[in-house]
Amino acid sequence: MSERDELEETALPAVLVSRSDLPVPLVHPARSFFGGLPKLPPHVDWPTAVVMACETLETVALTFVAQIDLAEVPGAGWSPLPTRGTLYFFCSSVFVGERHPPCRVLYSPADGNAYPDRAPPPDLMPLAGNEGDRQVKWLDPNLDFHSKVEFKYPVSFRPFRDFYFREDAVGGELMIKELCKALGPGEPPESDLLQFRSVAEYEKDEDWPFNWLLVACVVRSVLSHVQRDLTLGYSGRPLTDEAAVESKRLRAGAVGWLERCRALTPMDDVDADTKAAFRSWWFDIVQAYKKMNGQVRTYAGEIAGDLGNAINHTIRCMATHDVDAPDDAPLSYVANLARQNHWTTPTAEDGQRRHFRTAIHQMLGYGSGPQDATEEHLEEMLLLQIQGDLAFLNWHSDIGGVLHFWIDRDALAQRDFSRVVATYECD
Repeated sequence: MSERDELEETALPAVLVSRSDLPVPLVHPARSFFGGLPKLPPHVDWPTAVVMACETLETVALTFVAQIDLAEVPGAGWSPLPTRGTLYFFCSSVFVGERHPPCRVLYSPADGNAYPDRAPPPDLMPLAGNEGDRQVKWLDPNLDFHSKVEFKYPVSFRPFRDFYFREDAVGGELMIKELCKALGPGEPPESDLLQFRSVAEYEKDEDWPFNWLLVACVVRSVLSHVQRDLTLGYSGRPLTDEAAVESKRLRAGAVGWLERCRALTPMDDVDADTKAAFRSWWFDIVQAYKKMNGQVRTYAGEIAGDLGNAINHTIRCMATHDVDAPDDAPLSYVANLARQNHWTTPTAEDGQRRHFRTAIHQMLGYGSGPQDATEEHLEEMLLLQIQGDLAFLNWHSDIGGVLHFWIDRDALAQRDFSRVVATYECD
């Protein structure tokens, strides 16, 4: 028997899960979606767990990850999943040191639109914990809804065949064939417009800031850096007098801009004079950090990286405010964010490694990951795999992060979803 025939014999039916390019308002009638708020039955409590956050154990309400209406999932005649009902996926969003993050999966026999959205509980954990990584540092848990609740993305489903292999050219060829059959040939790869963008490129780009929400996000990110530098010092020592004075100057300027933001409507446009003044202030921040290189923790490249993340975050907020609101943002930025979710033409190496430029979300099959979770859980069923990208599940800046929910086969047959375990892996 040839290697191809042997791999064909390992084929398992599975389901690709595709999210929308941009998030939608919470009132969107989707029955299956990532993020947003769960439509829980009224008698079901929002799950909690003991989570390691800020180096202490806390009992918190878990982050809601996804809702899947099983009537929308293909699989008649072959799927071990219930044919009707709704699955609700919850997980800790603090992954540092948590290869098996606390999780809960709930099942209701009702359809996904049977109940209204459940309001988030007061003890809902902030995304990535109280001291989240860089991409969430401009979010204030006391003010920002999306500091605790992920953006809502409706999802759709397509069947495909999954194969069991690791680092195998023939397996990769079969995998690519199946994915392209389900998703099409893909688009040519394009570099991300904002990720790793240089300060010089931002200087040439006059499209930002395009509203006051973006200004606020950028200012808050600068404040978080300055405050960290002043509080923690550099290399275990307090800042030099010169660096401390300069950092306090930067803080004063940021506070001034933040006060202006508070007096204005976030989605309002920024007039030309104010835009020029803000850009001048931002470039001054960058130059200041270049001069303080080796004296503070923050480096100038982080400021540019934050601006790109803030632009993407602002567009997502606009989309959740109004489906037409992104039309008010520069088209190049909106198209760039949407493109991150488009299926990109895979290479032979992508297939061999089971790691593609586009995030692969799926139910059933073997799943993929950069480490050993798929091997360790080979005898279990994959309820859901979500791969992080720039727009969703990017809680720890790990674009290659993969979250799996696994269930014992007997437990699934008994509809006992209390026995689900989660794994999280990153490159």
